[in-house]
Amino acid sequence: MKQLKVCSLHFAVILLVALFAIKASEAAPVGSPAGWLSKGQWDFGLEGGHLSRRAMETSGNANYEASITHGYHSRSYGLHKRLMVTGKLGGTYGHIYDETNSQIPVKTSLGGGLAMGIQLKGIIWEKSDSGVIWGVGTQFLYLRAHRKKSGKANTDWYEAQISTCLAKTFNKFKPYAGIKFSTVTLDHDDGKGNTVSYDEADSVGPFVGLDIYLGEDKDVAINLEGSLLLGSEFYGGIKYKF
Repeated sequence: MKQLKVCSLHFAVILLVALFAIKASEAAPVGSPAGWLSKGQWDFGLEGGHLSRRAMETSGNANYEASITHGYHSRSYGLHKRLMVTGKLGGTYGHIYDETNSQIPVKTSLGGGLAMGIQLKGIIWEKSDSGVIWGVGTQFLYLRAHRKKSGKANTDWYEAQISTCLAKTFNKFKPYAGIKFSTVTLDHDDGKGNTVSYDEADSVGPFVGLDIYLGEDKDVAINLEGSLLLGSEFYGGIKYKF
């Protein structure tokens, strides 16, 4: 038992190092597989993160990058012991970088505004005696920064994700790793009649994360996650179930 705890602690430390060493994107964490909530249970949480220089393209020109900082309040409900749904509401702020001229890149503010999302996660297979879980999930995110005054920029970010991952529980630690498919459309109006639509330069990439459970009943969870999709992105969050 003692050896298992030591091994799980070493695994968690290694994963944490990987999270902060990876040159890692999306606009909200995928999270570990469903199973955190039983049928009829709720949780509420806070989460935030930063997407740094995600590669974007428009009209075949791939010399653009987007950076987004955002935070959410989330509420989740257990539809079944193998299925949960989550709603997210918060705020966002970001920039778009035009590097067509690498010597003089142009940085444009996307402004700050509303962030919202909905996510559905389920378990495909699990082995309770070993703590191994295989899960899938889908998530839709919408970030909106609109200005009522004329001449001000308006921005809409639409993102859809499909993901799958494997997780294993080691006492109060649950590391997980998976792969996700993510599509993004970024519509930007500079307020002067110029509208540009950007798309992601790449759609598939891996992600890794770690849940750390606190309390005798493990009713508090801290989540850390990083992903790799032509940009760097890291997330942190805390949630409580009841």
